[in-house]
Amino acid sequence: MKRAIANLFFAFVLNVFKSIKCSYNVSMSHNIFFYLIKGKFRNINLRDAILGTGVTLNDDINLFNKPEIFGKVSIGKYTSINGPSTRICADVTEINIGAFCSIASNVVIQEFYHNYNMVTTYNINSNIIGEPVDNEKISKGPIIIEDDVWIGSNSVILSGVKIGRGSIIGAGSIVTKDVEAYSIVGGNPAKFLRKRFDQQTIDKLEKSEWWLWDKEKIIRNKKFFKHEIL
Repeated sequence: MKRAIANLFFAFVLNVFKSIKCSYNVSMSHNIFFYLIKGKFRNINLRDAILGTGVTLNDDINLFNKPEIFGKVSIGKYTSINGPSTRICADVTEINIGAFCSIASNVVIQEFYHNYNMVTTYNINSNIIGEPVDNEKISKGPIIIEDDVWIGSNSVILSGVKIGRGSIIGAGSIVTKDVEAYSIVGGNPAKFLRKRFDQQTIDKLEKSEWWLWDKEKIIRNKKFFKHEIL
């Protein structure tokens, strides 16, 4: 009951005093609330997101339909994350998500996993003995998702993976290895299918660094975004 009342209060304050859009069934830790209160954010739409301690946000992000995000997770500007059942969590190291990314529903991005070298894979020290140990959860390293990545529904991104800028992860993919920039991958495990563009076009996009432009520059160069690249 106290948690529900706190979330109502958080939503009211953020909507009224910070112009951060969130519904009254948003769920966030008090640490995230104070982080948002202190920060100078623009056009953040949290809708009914579930946010835990450690998450870092940027301007113009959109979180819809109860995505659950917690731990050392950073989200770049204009990135959109959709639920339901989308879960992004870091514990041992971190997850960095770039700008202009699109993450669909039922996606799992998990930086850690159970230590199968112990007597049991169950977190028995934390949950029963009451004496947590550092090695109950292990990781192959941080997850890095660069700018302008589209991750399709029902995909899983595992620890130690880097997904290059401009890539597409096909729906239902299990990504266990690095993905080169501007690649389309799919399957279980995810395999390279093709590049989105030829190398000349990729070089042009990289030279432009459009993902670093501010909103005004994007609008001034609107023709750049309106047409398919042939």
